[in-house]
Amino acid sequence: MRALVIVLLVLTVLMLVPLGVDGGYNGRSLILGIRIGLFNIRILPRKEKKYKPPKHKKPKKQKKPSKIEEEEPEDKKPLDKKKLAALVKAALKVLGRLKRKLRVDYIRIHYTFASDDPFDTAMGFGASSAAIGAFLPLIDNAFVINERDIGTSFDFLTDKPRFDFWITMSIQIWEILYLAIVFGIDFLILRIKHRRKNRKGKE
Repeated sequence: MRALVIVLLVLTVLMLVPLGVDGGYNGRSLILGIRIGLFNIRILPRKEKKYKPPKHKKPKKQKKPSKIEEEEPEDKKPLDKKKLAALVKAALKVLGRLKRKLRVDYIRIHYTFASDDPFDTAMGFGASSAAIGAFLPLIDNAFVINERDIGTSFDFLTDKPRFDFWITMSIQIWEILYLAIVFGIDFLILRIKHRRKNRKGKE
């Protein structure tokens, strides 16, 4: 009984562990990391491996191709349009539920407009400010954001615009499992509806 309780407690703790992404673009390179609880595993940029001289190996004897290798692989059947439509509809429903599950801890979007013409720079800055103003409500409707740093600026001393983006977001493991189960159920329901329609059409 104690072992069962311990297992349930461990599973409960694991279900509450947040998984997330921490990364962005700093104007020079792409940075990406995966967050597991309090740990952050860096994926990009990758660490450069130390150079090792290649080892000289003896050339291997060429094997005769077997009958199985000589046979050409069969062409895979393309995904049925009805199945694809059902997958897309189920995915859209999951995205709608994801709105209440995915949390954005921090988001930063900075755009510095610049060009070789001061007039174009001023006009571009106004247009980019208006675009971000229209973009903010979409972000607010899509995610729950704890902290944000979004804005535009201009620079008359250079002719190259700069873009800086960073996002830190997370979701708990149990929520991922919940979304996966809901996606499977929605997909099965849509498939059953399509089969019923096909039967009625044949009758």
